[in-house]
Amino acid sequence: LSAENGDALLDKILHTYLRDTPEQFTTLRLAIQHDDSEALRLLAHRLKSGSANVGAQLLASTCRELEQLGRQHTTSGAAALLANMEQQFHAVRQALEAILEKEA
Repeated sequence: LSAENGDALLDKILHTYLRDTPEQFTTLRLAIQHDDSEALRLLAHRLKSGSANVGAQLLASTCRELEQLGRQHTTSGAAALLANMEQQFHAVRQALEAILEKEA
């Protein structure tokens, strides 16, 4: 893998994460509204992995907390965690967009 191909791959991963994460928040919100702890667990796990892949460790950690609620078959407290995650994502988005702008 050349450096140029590596940069292109990184750009694609970052763009995909930035594009897909807001939609995942919407789906998580629906799972919470419908008290669907299994969907909550699965969605939080997926977002945790994606966040860890782009270096968003704090967000990944909060996703882990949300995933644990799903494992405990509850959505109680999930809305507050989701609100925190959305705030954390705002900071992550700014940082990742700055990286992408530098590379452009």
